[in-house]
Amino acid sequence: MASTSLNFFESLPTELVILIVERVASYSLEDLVSVKFCSMFLNEVGNERYVYQKVTLASFPTEPTWTTNQHVVSFMNICIALENLEALYRNNVFDFFNRNDPTALRMVKKAVEGGYEGADYVLAVQYLKAVFP
Repeated sequence: MASTSLNFFESLPTELVILIVERVASYSLEDLVSVKFCSMFLNEVGNERYVYQKVTLASFPTEPTWTTNQHVVSFMNICIALENLEALYRNNVFDFFNRNDPTALRMVKKAVEGGYEGADYVLAVQYLKAVFP
């Protein structure tokens, strides 16, 4: 039964499978990992740029404790490089408030422009902090 369903995915247009895996990634990182373990084809699809742009980081802690785990740091760096809005937002909010990095504002602004919820509020707070230190 499992091989039949895997053959079904491989028979679909790759663009459609990418859209399906993107949706999975946007709801659960754990489910994305499970999908990637199903077959080599789904693993390749799961590594597409568009999938990494949609991956949710909801299961990651909001505080930067993830910076102590090298596997997590590597994953976050991939997400940042591929312009995952949530990863850009988290990383740059941390950099702005904890490292006083003014260049972080550009990346948070990019998250706002991409429609990441909550980023516009933080961007406004960051601008106020910059104006009224």
